[in-house]
Amino acid sequence: MPKKYSLIAVAALVAALSAGVAALLVRRSRNEHPPVSATVPRIEELRGPSDDSAPAAS
Repeated sequence: MPKKYSLIAVAALVAALSAGVAALLVRRSRNEHPPVSATVPRIEELRGPSDDSAPAAS
């Protein structure tokens, strides 16, 4: 009887550890964070190209 309980405990521990590792791998694989809202564009998209290379008007 005690052998069954220890086997169940070890199986539960292995399942919990593998779920944690899988969650960490999925989390680290995401490079870009999702936008806050699907209807509101991100700030980077609103800025557009920078005007640093445009000649200065004197």
